[in-house]
Amino acid sequence: MRLGRSVRDMRIPSIVSVLALSAIALTGCSAAEESIVTSDVAGGTGVVAPDTGAPVESTGGKAAYDQSVITTASAFLTGDDPVALSHEVETRVTTAGGRIDGRSVTSDEEGTTTWVSLTVRVPAEKLDGFLSTLDEVGTVENLNEYSQDVTLIVTDYEARIGSLQASIARLEQLLGGANKTSDLIEIETALSDRQGQLESLQAEMRYYSDQIDMSTVQIDIGLPASATDPAPDDFWSGIVAGWNGVIAFFGGIVILLGVLVPWLPVVALVAGGTWWLIRRGNAKNAASQAKPAAKRTTAKR
Repeated sequence: MRLGRSVRDMRIPSIVSVLALSAIALTGCSAAEESIVTSDVAGGTGVVAPDTGAPVESTGGKAAYDQSVITTASAFLTGDDPVALSHEVETRVTTAGGRIDGRSVTSDEEGTTTWVSLTVRVPAEKLDGFLSTLDEVGTVENLNEYSQDVTLIVTDYEARIGSLQASIARLEQLLGGANKTSDLIEIETALSDRQGQLESLQAEMRYYSDQIDMSTVQIDIGLPASATDPAPDDFWSGIVAGWNGVIAFFGGIVILLGVLVPWLPVVALVAGGTWWLIRRGNAKNAASQAKPAAKRTTAKR
């Protein structure tokens, strides 16, 4: 009895092990049969599993662990000649391999340029060097730099692009072997939909690639008088700032009164006309009420 029982106990784990190994082997075979090789946009190849769509090799020639960062910056410069300073900035941008995306100029009533605003694009690897030399152009009043990590977004786009490329390759294979008209129409519809999604994702991927490779810098250039006064940091500077505030307040009131003075005759004319119309209307009402009263008095007599 003990010997028979021990034999049965040994057979049960053996059978379970055999079944488990068989299932693993079948799963590996089916995955190997279903996986296909696709070509990426850059011309490389990568094996894509149809269940997950995750590429074993990067479809863009870029390792999955690379960090993707979008860096932007803003700077405020001052100088006696904003136009000359802007030309110097544009020269430095071109030398760094960048480009000018936008330029606006503000002038005063005499036609003198008082403000120049530039939107420039600089290669990300040269951004720090470009920003560090701005103090050679003019007085740097303000300088800010911002970074945004988009690694997850880029990785997701790469995986979705690889999955769509694999799906399109499978549909093209099915399209070549289809014989029925209904099958052809269904496959062509699905193929067109996949291609549309792929083109949209590739366009978004190109946008992110451009933002990652080329940093955007907003540069404003003004006259020295346009620089903001620093915040007070002691008692005396606080008193000076408060006194300047009082002067500015009363100066604003004086300017407001100067603006309102030319309107005083117009306001007086409108008010006088309104008062005359109201008085005339009241007089007419009093006269109309007096006539019936006079008639009633005459009738009684």
